Amino acid sequence: MAQPNDPSTSVASGRASGSSAASRATVRTGDASSSGASVLEDPGAGILVPAQTASRSSHERIRETRYRRHATNLRLWSRNRDWWQADLPVGTRLRYYGDMAASYVRVARGQRRGIRYLDRTFMFDDVAAPLNLQAYPRAVGRDVLGNLRPGSTPRSVLDVGGNLGQFAVTLRHFAPHAQIDVFEPNSAVVPLLEQNTAGLEGVRVWPYALSPRPVDELYVEPGRSASGSLLADQVDAIAAPRSVAVRSVSDPSSVTGHQEYDLVRIDVAGYELEVLKCLGGMTVHYLYLEMSGLRGVYPHSELLMLVRRQFGDFRIVFQGPCDRRSVNHPVLLEFAG
Repeated sequence: MAQPNDPSTSVASGRASGSSAASRATVRTGDASSSGASVLEDPGAGILVPAQTASRSSHERIRETRYRRHATNLRLWSRNRDWWQADLPVGTRLRYYGDMAASYVRVARGQRRGIRYLDRTFMFDDVAAPLNLQAYPRAVGRDVLGNLRPGSTPRSVLDVGGNLGQFAVTLRHFAPHAQIDVFEPNSAVVPLLEQNTAGLEGVRVWPYALSPRPVDELYVEPGRSASGSLLADQVDAIAAPRSVAVRSVSDPSSVTGHQEYDLVRIDVAGYELEVLKCLGGMTVHYLYLEMSGLRGVYPHSELLMLVRRQFGDFRIVFQGPCDRRSVNHPVLLEFAG
């Protein structure tokens, strides 16, 4: 999925805020194996798990980014498969190819970037956006809505890391009565997000990052807003990422006025653990999370333990494919009650 903190989505510690373990965890070295690997200990659970390395050399980051881009290009067939598996009329699916071709002609001519998507004009900055949009109807319609309890439809949604509104616009297509709060801190794309959600009553855009401590910088590759992150080394960029100024809040309810959501979606490029800390005390029925892969800055066990402490017991009702080279993978959690 988009790769997208959603508007879902202040000065300072953003560069390092995601690189430390949660306050209840400690890191010990050399006592887990003969190799001296670091481990993370949860004092409440007595569990040791391998700690993930947060720092990577510039050469490693460039090599990984190039691999991912080549792999993505080779998976164009995958996007088309997802598009044709979506619950959309055949005419809608066929017309999109003509709309996509027309959008690229406009890009080549230097005209404004937009495409007709789900009966709406959808503006974009990244030239790959029309291709990436093909994955959303299946992901939202089947992976998310198709795995809720029978008869359930989300009426209140929090979208953290909304980027251009890919998730929000698609969700409203399938759930037209959903009220959606979208957080996106990137001031460069917030105007596009507002255009893309204009006229969708009940969709509100909040131009903030969610962070338990003040942050003032977001790192992006120009022209590829979906790659942005509050952590510089989590940006999928070949060149050095550029920083843009952002504002942050530590409690989303302080601006939205809502303490309960049927569905929370988080896509924040490595900052998931910190965002979850901002949701303590809220009632969440479903959590759809883009979880970082092995290059992330937190152990998955730490994140899942935090989820359980804050929201209670859960079941995994959907999980996307992943392996050691996955940048991230989606999971959908259903909470009791």
